[in-house]
Amino acid sequence: MRKPIILKWGKQSLSLTIHRGMPGSDLKHQIYALTNVPPTRQKILCPKLWKGALKDTDVIATDVDSIPNNTKITLIGTADKLIEKSMEERPRFVEDMTDEEIWKVKQNSRGVNDDTDGPIIDIIALQKEHGMERDDGKMEMYEYNRLVTGLPQHQIEDMLLQRMQKEGGEKDPSTNSARDTTTELKGELAMTMGLQLRRAYVNSIAVLDNGTLISGLDDGHVQFWRRGEMVKDARHTGGCVDEVVIFPSSGGSAGSGGRPTFATAGDGSICLWTQEGNHIASLPCFPGTTLASMTVGSITSEEEGDRVYLAACFRITRQTDPNQFRLPPQNESERRRREAAEMQEQMIQNQLLDVTRQVKVWMYDASESNNDRVAFREELVLPNATNAVERTPSTAKVANFAGDLVCGDEAGLQIFDATRDRRFQRKMALQFQYLCDIDCMEPLHGDYLAVSVSRKSTEEISVPSSAVRLQMPTSRGVYIVDTSGATVRAVLDGHRDRVTCIRPLPDGRLLTAGGKFDATVQLWNSETLTKVTKRDEDDEIKILTESKQMKKPGYVFDLIVLPDSNGGAVFAIAAARYNTINILI
Repeated sequence: MRKPIILKWGKQSLSLTIHRGMPGSDLKHQIYALTNVPPTRQKILCPKLWKGALKDTDVIATDVDSIPNNTKITLIGTADKLIEKSMEERPRFVEDMTDEEIWKVKQNSRGVNDDTDGPIIDIIALQKEHGMERDDGKMEMYEYNRLVTGLPQHQIEDMLLQRMQKEGGEKDPSTNSARDTTTELKGELAMTMGLQLRRAYVNSIAVLDNGTLISGLDDGHVQFWRRGEMVKDARHTGGCVDEVVIFPSSGGSAGSGGRPTFATAGDGSICLWTQEGNHIASLPCFPGTTLASMTVGSITSEEEGDRVYLAACFRITRQTDPNQFRLPPQNESERRRREAAEMQEQMIQNQLLDVTRQVKVWMYDASESNNDRVAFREELVLPNATNAVERTPSTAKVANFAGDLVCGDEAGLQIFDATRDRRFQRKMALQFQYLCDIDCMEPLHGDYLAVSVSRKSTEEISVPSSAVRLQMPTSRGVYIVDTSGATVRAVLDGHRDRVTCIRPLPDGRLLTAGGKFDATVQLWNSETLTKVTKRDEDDEIKILTESKQMKKPGYVFDLIVLPDSNGGAVFAIAAARYNTINILI
């Protein structure tokens, strides 16, 4: 049954008919045939039949008999033909845009014209995901979550962008051109990660190739940080993590085929992990010892390509009982038992000392490894005694130096290179003028090695013919050693205590962190370092004391560089400070 109705459109009145169950879309097409108003621009109102504007899916009447004849409905719309614009040509309003689209507009306003371009600067551990910046108008530190406190993301990004801009006026003496000075680290605290009141300290930090920041704590936790939040919390086998190192990339995807991506060490064991944080293998230490220092490197071979290795030296943790032989023997049987016990204890101590004098190397074997098994070939590197002392000193530190393995002890440095059969042989021995403690070592550019030493005696030690003496003009400091010339070029003497951490920066500068009685981080100028490392006829060791003290972070356990994932020159610094990680820009 059909029912006549009246359509009011401006000053016009038009006749229409409707029927039971008629959808709104049919009525719109009927109106379009009479008025030429497209359905997309029609707004049809009739409070007696439906609420609000008529929708295409609305059913006009379920009971036509109850609708009075000539019921009036109102049409709002124009029949004028509009110029249709594409979606790209139409104006966009912020209210209609997604977070990702807003982020792209901001990047385009800063000079990124291609929609496929990423952000200008992207430090993965510090900055949020694209389009997920939390711009809430804050201008001070606020709590991202219960573990992270930091500056607003827009403020962090602005500070990083300012460091990208070039300033004229300051000339580079080598090129006589303007030098980019704003990429210099400002030392501003941008973010703090971790619980302030946590009892565990952050002993070591490292950054993966994908930008994830890894922190190892002295309660055995291994934490993963990305985009200003902790994404995973794993446990090291043992109760403490002393050191975290990253394996070098050797082609292919990181961690593929069972290949380890990084290693943690402490409390008598070394754990190997994938990039996703899955524990894949453990390398035990000798009973009664734990790791003293660890490094990773790669050996290049034409037949097998690059093969990564892990090298470690150890220290004794076994505690002797001072009361073990307190009571004197009362008879011959007790005397023999005591002699046997003393002999056994002496053998154990000698065996532990032998372990501390050697360096153990695990060579990763890709041919024997798969997703279920990680295969290593073990090798022992035995540094020889280089001084007049009868015993070989315990190895305190190891470092990878341009493909070579550097072992440091109280007497000096020994450098080993790999042979064709992937074994290490001694290449050079450098002996200090005095016995000293080595606190840390870090390779610099070219053939230079930075070594933090603290003198422990005032008597000079003799030098055998197989070693070269290194002069020590100061009792402590960071010695810049020229390995090719077998000499000390300079000493960085800017701390009141021993230097516990050395970190070269991408811009050529150098960061050094002092011990507890110094509690400062010093920034050394790249021009000064370049000048003192130039080889000339002057063999005098230069003592450098002028450095810039950073406002933050103070006393730290470790420092690491957080690079820009887009390959830019701007970077940030992560510092392990007590139970938190401070990120400086």
